[in-house]
Amino acid sequence: VLDGNLEALSSHIAGGMEQAGLSASAGRSPTEIARRLIEKAELRSVRLSNEAFSALKDFLAIDVTLDGAAKALETFAAGAGLSLGPALDNFSVRAKAIGALGLPSAKIRYDAAFGRPLDYYTGLVFEIAAENGDRPLAGGGRYDRLLTLLGAKTPIPGVGFSVWLDRIEALREKAQ
Repeated sequence: VLDGNLEALSSHIAGGMEQAGLSASAGRSPTEIARRLIEKAELRSVRLSNEAFSALKDFLAIDVTLDGAAKALETFAAGAGLSLGPALDNFSVRAKAIGALGLPSAKIRYDAAFGRPLDYYTGLVFEIAAENGDRPLAGGGRYDRLLTLLGAKTPIPGVGFSVWLDRIEALREKAQ
């Protein structure tokens, strides 16, 4: 994996799959698996400079109400010497659209350290929880990589979510 030899790793994985009686047509191909393993190994070897590490810590510390998030991101970017460009503009448009729904802004938070526990998400992600709830009632986001990870030849953008109906029902019963 560490030498990045895609062909050799693919061949090794294919042999292991064949030996185990696994069909390459049932999921990702040996080449796709090898490519992902090499990518993960390369990411593990990346080392940040002290300046970049400090900026990352500052970014991950941003946890504000949604209506203050664009300003917080703008302030962070200016302090770190970064330009967030169209990404910040798009974020601001989404935040304003959510604000226009009339939801209490103090209850909607932007937490830069938040992420869904699956690595195929590529954009905005979210969770919805009950007040004082420790587990989400719903969660999801944008996942442009999901279908390519499952074998699609071209990227297919997607947005989706999951709802935990059992948790919602338990809250409903508790409220009665």
